[in-house]
Amino acid sequence: MTEANPAINASPPGNKVSAALLLGASIAAVWIALAIGLAVTRAPWSNEAWTAIPALNLAQRGIMGTTVLEFRNTWLQGLDRHTYWLMPLHLLVQAAWYKLLGFSLLRQRLLSVLFAAVLLVSWYRIVLELTGLRAAAFAVWLIIGFETNFLAGAANGRMDMMCAALGSAAIAAWLKLRIAVPRLAVLVGHSLAAAAIFTHPCGVLFAAALVLISLSLTGWRMRPSDLLIAALPYLIAAALWGVYIAQAPADFRSQFFGNASGFSGEYTDRGRLNGLGSPGRAILDEVRLRYLKTFGFDELRTRVGVLNALWLLISCSAAAAVLLIPSLRAQPGVRALLLAAFGMFLMMAFLEGMKFQHYLVYSLPFLSALAATTGGWLWINHRRARVLLIGAILALTLSQIRNVLSVIHQNQSQNELGYVAKYLRAGTQPGDLIIGPAELGYELGFTDAIRDDVRLGYNTGLQPRFIVTSGWYRRWFEGARSRDPVLYNYMHRTLDQECQLVLTRGDYRVYRRATP
Repeated sequence: MTEANPAINASPPGNKVSAALLLGASIAAVWIALAIGLAVTRAPWSNEAWTAIPALNLAQRGIMGTTVLEFRNTWLQGLDRHTYWLMPLHLLVQAAWYKLLGFSLLRQRLLSVLFAAVLLVSWYRIVLELTGLRAAAFAVWLIIGFETNFLAGAANGRMDMMCAALGSAAIAAWLKLRIAVPRLAVLVGHSLAAAAIFTHPCGVLFAAALVLISLSLTGWRMRPSDLLIAALPYLIAAALWGVYIAQAPADFRSQFFGNASGFSGEYTDRGRLNGLGSPGRAILDEVRLRYLKTFGFDELRTRVGVLNALWLLISCSAAAAVLLIPSLRAQPGVRALLLAAFGMFLMMAFLEGMKFQHYLVYSLPFLSALAATTGGWLWINHRRARVLLIGAILALTLSQIRNVLSVIHQNQSQNELGYVAKYLRAGTQPGDLIIGPAELGYELGFTDAIRDDVRLGYNTGLQPRFIVTSGWYRRWFEGARSRDPVLYNYMHRTLDQECQLVLTRGDYRVYRRATP
């Protein structure tokens, strides 16, 4: 029998490259469509408006004040002139973005979509550099990119995605440059990490992960000169921030430390740093509140709960399998990734006691990278497992895509907030004041006619024509019941005796004052 000619039977390399590019472009197109779909339809929330207003004021008026949020007689003193309770870099980038493109909720969210793409590209490079498995680098895009919480973060106007993207880019840049230009790698990596910190304090997590990975891969040695190079970006950034702080240091102390302590005390009985005092409880809460609750383990009787739980179960199982594969465990890069992922989990458990769901964009890439490493190794070494791997990837991605499409279909932005805004536009007269969550400004304009004041005028004597409450307001009211009974009684009397409930729509309730 004549031996087959490999040149005839093998697919031309160009065809494989074209097929890979087509597949990658198709996946990217689906991801972009989902991210923009969420950005258009997902209901905004007050946190997004709080981060947009100082940037908008800076772009239009040259001051970085948060003018819609009530600050008088609170820890937010001076907020109309300076915004110190938020780190500055995201505000500066937003201001430049609005100068270039103009302002709207969609434009604000598109900035996060852009940074989400930066994060995905960074993690492709991180996984490729640490594992050498191109299949794993490709798989991490699918595992994290289509996860519901990640896509929600991409469609969220807050600073979290920018922080996570810069922190991820810091690790990717160091890994890419460390062999050819090691000192430049240190400078670029830590410059990006510093940028992440001055976007959000959780950037510290990525700076620590960068240190763990770099020390692990360099034999736990660092030259004194490298230490100085690494410290330089943080010192420069702190000095620049100090110039801004020097404009009103008393306001800075009140706002910054009030955010670290006062805000958490108002919102929940959990403090930001509670985990340091009770490490065991912190780890249990991290697992129970950040992961199991978020991924539907208290809703397993529903289809959505099962699909969300499936993502976490498959991802955690695949990530844990890295420990069971000797050839993976033996790789320095994989060990560095394991160390960084474990460090990220512990740091979030101990240093972020609020257990906010939107902080998952910091930790999920590490979990996804470990899961992708197992998948990439199986793809290369066990061809018979490829059908199973494709099935697992489809289970992960399609279940999450279904969740996202459901949110897009609900279109809460228009069906809830837009509906409430339409009612208020029809019912208000010039000069009328509305107290309600700041996101009303996306529909009604961020003007003096709207005040975001959860105390309903208690500190200011304001007499609004309409009061709009959201879930955030009502949770704050319940916290005030035990924290400040006098204030609680005032709010209860204002809503129940002085106002009439005139509209309920989704998360919102609209009250009209009986006598203006």
